[in-house]
Amino acid sequence: MKKVVAFLGSPRPNGYTAKLVEKVLEGAKAAGAEVVTYSLNDEGIKGCQGCFYCRNHADCATKDKLYPMYEDIKSACGIVGGFPIYFGTVSGQAKLWIDRMYPMLGDGHVPRYPGKKAVMVYAQANGDDNAFADAIRTNNSLVKMWGWELTESLLVYGDVSPGYTIPQELLARAYEAGRKLVE
Repeated sequence: MKKVVAFLGSPRPNGYTAKLVEKVLEGAKAAGAEVVTYSLNDEGIKGCQGCFYCRNHADCATKDKLYPMYEDIKSACGIVGGFPIYFGTVSGQAKLWIDRMYPMLGDGHVPRYPGKKAVMVYAQANGDDNAFADAIRTNNSLVKMWGWELTESLLVYGDVSPGYTIPQELLARAYEAGRKLVE
């Protein structure tokens, strides 16, 4: 069975980031994937310690709640990242995860686990969908640096309006993106 691993970088378990990621995972499950989800807001997750253990190992010296992700990523066909934009960049929880992804690169910064597909989901309160395009572009470039194919980048924006709901077109794109992770 194929596996998709999701990382939720929002402290809001029922927020727009989580809702859109869930739609991506619904598509992956419908295509037959096993899904593993990590909440990056969980207690017991530490940041990178800058020890460089990962330069000689394919994992991290920090054995916390995030540690199993290295084996999950290694065995996955698809990765989903769900990150809200706070103050012009990804949340602190997401940044912590990004720093812990250094083991994805081996000697000479060569990707250790290339060939995976990735879907990135972002949410921002700002109603201008280009307001934080640089932050999204930067984060998406990391996916490519890890040797993964960015198959979809989805953005929920302007979500602080009273009565806001995620547009059906975006939910449909998310579902389809999840299915395509498994193909």
